[in-house]
Amino acid sequence: MMSKRIIFTIVLSLLFFQNYAQIKSYKRGVSYGYHSAYDMQKYSENISWWYNWATEPDSAIKTTYQNYNVDFAPMAWNSSGISNVNNWVNTDPNVKYILGFNEPNFKEQANMTPSQAAAAWPSFQAIADSHNLKTIGPAVNYCGDCVSEGGVTYNNPFKYLDDFFTACVDCKVDYIALHWYGSGNSIVGYVDDARKYNKPIWVTEFASWDYSNPVQNLNDQKKYLAGTVNFLERDPDVYRYSWFIGRTNSGPNTYPYIDLYGNDGQLTPLGQLYMDIPVYDPDFKFYIPGRIESEEYYLMSGLFAEITEDADGFLDIGWTDNNDWAEYKINVAESATYNLSVRVAGTNPGIIDFLIDGTQKVSVNTPNTNGWQNWQTVTTKIDLQAGEQMLKMLVKDAGFNINYIEIFHIGYISPNNFKIQGIGETCTDKNNGQIVISATENRDYVATINNEVYYFTTSKTLNKVTPGTYNICITDSGASFEQCFNVEIPKALLVKAKAYVNKKNAEIEILQGTGPFIVYVNNVYVLETASPVFNIAVKNGDVINVKTAIECEGVFTEKIDLLNEIVAYPNPTNGFTEIAINVQEIKEIKVELYTSQSQLISVHNYQVVEGKIRLSLEDFPSGIYFAKIGKGNLKNLRVIKI
Repeated sequence: MMSKRIIFTIVLSLLFFQNYAQIKSYKRGVSYGYHSAYDMQKYSENISWWYNWATEPDSAIKTTYQNYNVDFAPMAWNSSGISNVNNWVNTDPNVKYILGFNEPNFKEQANMTPSQAAAAWPSFQAIADSHNLKTIGPAVNYCGDCVSEGGVTYNNPFKYLDDFFTACVDCKVDYIALHWYGSGNSIVGYVDDARKYNKPIWVTEFASWDYSNPVQNLNDQKKYLAGTVNFLERDPDVYRYSWFIGRTNSGPNTYPYIDLYGNDGQLTPLGQLYMDIPVYDPDFKFYIPGRIESEEYYLMSGLFAEITEDADGFLDIGWTDNNDWAEYKINVAESATYNLSVRVAGTNPGIIDFLIDGTQKVSVNTPNTNGWQNWQTVTTKIDLQAGEQMLKMLVKDAGFNINYIEIFHIGYISPNNFKIQGIGETCTDKNNGQIVISATENRDYVATINNEVYYFTTSKTLNKVTPGTYNICITDSGASFEQCFNVEIPKALLVKAKAYVNKKNAEIEILQGTGPFIVYVNNVYVLETASPVFNIAVKNGDVINVKTAIECEGVFTEKIDLLNEIVAYPNPTNGFTEIAINVQEIKEIKVELYTSQSQLISVHNYQVVEGKIRLSLEDFPSGIYFAKIGKGNLKNLRVIKI
């Protein structure tokens, strides 16, 4: 096999990012009202539909929402909204679906018993039949304060639907609607329970909002969103879904951390993640040799995705139990024996079987990596025939997460196999930089660094490295590949900062240096902070010293001289000009006035009134004058008399 030479340029560290070819999801939507055109334009990039619990769109985009290729689904919130839905669909030919009854088993929502909902449904169905529309059934959820009928209190949403369908034998319902606010992977079982109706499912509200297991921060909500959306996106029984909610009054950084939008037309980090979850394409195939991202399965059972902390990847899948599985469509370029590598993390040893078109090919033993995000790669060999086939990953002994599967020719090394880090020297002229090499796959490697040869299997660290640029080429003992990198070892940092001063405060911005930063004013300790930007109280003449965590980075020093900012207004003037004196403690100040030929023409002590002095040029001819203000370190100010 021909070896491959790949060159990377590295500054400080080498990072790899997974890129997804994103297409628009026909499933993904938003439950939210109060839209603007800017909101609509932004989420139309990867959102196909929306609703606002009303019979017609928001006034701001009522006549223009069609321009963004995003479907609007009107809702009859309860029976009284049915006629209004009819009015809207009579005026809007773009409507394809109509939503019926919002959480009817909740007293504080639609508040309809199953028989009441069944009695109202034929009128709702008639609208759909007359306009060739699809109906989405009553949107149910588990509740606390629930409606009752016939001695039954409808806490259970599926009991409600059972009795609704019993009372509505001839009713036509095209889709089941669900709401869900559980945590973790609980939505999997909830959707499973809804499959018994043998109808496609709309999850029209969902977020992690479980008071028994509340999210603690935005990262928790992001983890929930990523796993849940990946599941809904790829489940064949889920037709559409919509996150709750676009925007709240409390904002994106306040519990329950559910906002998709910040300012008008701007996505929050959660909103951007909602956009970025890979879109399901049932015809997609992974080409072999290549990498299979675990979360991009064709079908699966029992597994659930999460945001990975691995250096390479976006999502991983976990929550593994025995007999869970995932299937991937693959297209193999040529018949051969390949290396099959699995990137795993877990707290127990495990076993994965790999099958091709239902026939078992190999088993992989996964190690205990001592953590759900402590990743290792295990490798075995697999014989594959050329052509399209189905690869099945079957969990035989659970206790691990899977980031990706790689299938490459024997001897091949993925470009992502090596991580190279260049660490700069700690102090100027110490020449104590480091080059750190780590390999995902365990092999006998040979690294050539500026013509010096080093041997390692999984990692190698070079110490006492002089700042500069180094060429690193890595092969294995069989010379079956070669990958080359450039890494830079930076020189030691010296502290650099800027000071922005007003009458009472100085804002210090550390541009270069290692935190935490220790601050002194007039050699008296003031504070210690990890933030590179901070404020301290000062007065004129104070001396600020900032030390970093590394002594040899030096000290930043700034003397506060508030007279540096003095200005005159008006300037030019035809008589008087006012000069601002920004030093609160100065009550009187000396001003020497000179001509442009440096002739002293006036010396006077001025009283500072409300931070200003009033300089008179009335008795002098037109021309350019220079005012020297203060004592000792005089401040020069040019004043023009017209």
